[in-house]
Amino acid sequence: MSLILRIDVDKSYGRSTFIQKVASKIAENYWLPSIPAMGYLHDLKAFLLFLSEESIPAHIYFRKCSLPPKIWFAGTLLKGHKFGLHAEDTRTFDTFKKELDNVQAHFGSERISSFTKHGSGSWKSGRKHFPPYEPEKYCKWAELSGVPFLSGNLEDMNAPAIPNGNHHFYPGAFWIDRPYTKYDDNSLQKVLDSAKERSVFVLIHCADFLAIDKVSKGIRKLVSMSKEQNVPWITL
Repeated sequence: MSLILRIDVDKSYGRSTFIQKVASKIAENYWLPSIPAMGYLHDLKAFLLFLSEESIPAHIYFRKCSLPPKIWFAGTLLKGHKFGLHAEDTRTFDTFKKELDNVQAHFGSERISSFTKHGSGSWKSGRKHFPPYEPEKYCKWAELSGVPFLSGNLEDMNAPAIPNGNHHFYPGAFWIDRPYTKYDDNSLQKVLDSAKERSVFVLIHCADFLAIDKVSKGIRKLVSMSKEQNVPWITL
């Protein structure tokens, strides 16, 4: 089968330094201009350049505070990837739809292909964030909005896919940037073995690609092993 890369773009200015963390939090809760020269989405750009070198496509999920600069659409940085909403205000279908429409307006002719939920229900991570994680509700909203809810937040890469309209909902993923994730050959081989039997989502927060060295080494190692074993990376 295959590996499916999911990128959650949570931190607009990254999290490698204290200043980056503060800037990201201000952008999340209030507003900051999106200035690439000041480091806006520098971590996503670095990760996308790596993916381009490896010819790996991804589903990239943006929050309202982390939307890509429109100038990126004119270049090759985003080519081959699919874009989605990383939904925050999921109190009601109306609040979700407003967020979805705002993000779609930013992308213009580049259609939003799916959405995910920001957070797994354990804490409130921003002023605009509604914490509960309610996947059954989002599956219904996918049918109402016509935008698939593809990938859930369970830390179980083997959770069976669930039919949802014309698509499937994948409840779990292999979270490659958890503090307890193991990157030894045996642990990563388990991911590849699962991907040989079914489609497996691999979830990464792009800020961790630069902020956490072991995460960067881990994803690079997984990519290398997947190529050695001819396990493809796809988008849905």
